[in-house]
Amino acid sequence: MAEGITIYKEVEKKLVSEVCPDFNKDTEIFDHSWIHVTTPTAENLTLISEKTSLNLDFLLTGLDEEETARIDKDEGDVLIVLDAPCTNEEGEIYTEPFIIIYNQHYFVTISKSNQTLLNSLFAKVKNLEPSKKVRLTLNIIYQLSREFITYLKKIDKHTKDVEQRIHTSMKNKEIFELMDINKTFVYFSTALNANKAVLSKLLKSPSYKKFEDDLDLMEDAQVELDQAVEMCNIYRDILAGMMDAFASIISNNLNIVMKTLSIITIVISIPTLIASLFGMNFSEDNSPLYNTPYAFWIVLGISVGIGIIGAIIITLISRKTGKK
Repeated sequence: MAEGITIYKEVEKKLVSEVCPDFNKDTEIFDHSWIHVTTPTAENLTLISEKTSLNLDFLLTGLDEEETARIDKDEGDVLIVLDAPCTNEEGEIYTEPFIIIYNQHYFVTISKSNQTLLNSLFAKVKNLEPSKKVRLTLNIIYQLSREFITYLKKIDKHTKDVEQRIHTSMKNKEIFELMDINKTFVYFSTALNANKAVLSKLLKSPSYKKFEDDLDLMEDAQVELDQAVEMCNIYRDILAGMMDAFASIISNNLNIVMKTLSIITIVISIPTLIASLFGMNFSEDNSPLYNTPYAFWIVLGISVGIGIIGAIIITLISRKTGKK
């Protein structure tokens, strides 16, 4: 897909594309053409409106990155805003609006970043006819739903990779990765539910029930979208449970470390206490082992012995407590 404006038209029942990097008022647009815009600007959208008589306000929605999924109609012009999955240069996954605008004579799509959707559309669908606006719209929604499923599988694979790493490395990096994945699932869930609401409205429209050949495509699009919604909900619930489990594991590991440190502290305090007592300044008559040749080693042995015995007792008590 080339950046800029691409015009698709039917020539002898075949779809022919023409890239228009210098789109201007002299550019010829045939009846029943499909215009795809990847770098929308107010100037070229205004020019498209003048040449096709499409509602300018509808076309300018392609400039709003926060446009929500919806349907609008005005004097024969139809606006369909969908949410599409995208990946930026850093590999981050997000959603952005995919705009469809058409009337009886022209079909326009606007997408800033998603270049894989149309590539998949051309690869999967052999006969794309811009003159059949309803069928083309349904094909786009169908492929868009499959795009979400593809992205969800990639995210799930990444989640499993993070899960494997987090078993051996309880670092903040893995936790932050899981938080980013969870954020992506939230965006996807919101986008899919919005797309589902749009498709439901379209399926109730008389123009989408007019042709029997489109009924199977309508059902396929609905099934794929429902599958994407269900997959997103399942993956999101699994991730939520995983994050709760890892939070419990981290808390438990911290308790084990603190318990070990407490045992070490108690064991060390016993020799320290004995050494402190024997280090006090008393008279010769009141100081045990004062004139004994091996007093230091005797005291050291007693301290170590009591420390070891104390460590064994505390360890046994902690194990019994842990089993209860």
